[in-house]
Amino acid sequence: MFEQAKLLGTTERSITVETHKGTRITNVIEPEPGHQQRQFYQALLAKYGGNWEERKPPTGVYNCAGHVWASRRTALFEPDEWRLILDEDGYRRLEAPGEVAPGDLVVYVESASAEILHVAQILELRPGVAPDRPRVAWALSKWDAKSGEVMHYAYDVPYGKQGIEFSIEWWTDRPGSRASNR
Repeated sequence: MFEQAKLLGTTERSITVETHKGTRITNVIEPEPGHQQRQFYQALLAKYGGNWEERKPPTGVYNCAGHVWASRRTALFEPDEWRLILDEDGYRRLEAPGEVAPGDLVVYVESASAEILHVAQILELRPGVAPDRPRVAWALSKWDAKSGEVMHYAYDVPYGKQGIEFSIEWWTDRPGSRASNR
């Protein structure tokens, strides 16, 4: 029985993903979520997603980074590699949220470790709560490789509500000065 399992090899699938400079990025094509994972996602929506709009129901295959950098074809799980993608793909960090435009990225970083927790794409800038208030970024997220896609205000994320201290970084691949890049 174990010999047959060896012959089958790994069932884990991946595709070739590289940065613009040719560095290979680790990835896994995730299976579809099971019943328990779908229930967990529904609980996440119920607890934190009161203002979120679901775009797509739970699906496997990709996570937030796979959505942003691999066209929804695979999951990228290594936050250190996400930083590498930002660098090697020519992204630059924006100094202020007011510089953000649709297509840019919002990157959520855990304060203590400086590790990236999540990345989302900005869809649009919505009017602020009052006419004289700045416009607010509306983002598209996939929280993990088993969740669905949700649209939400960039600051409306579960981390703070879960007791996780985090900061937000804004990144773009639009042309401009690279001086602000880390």
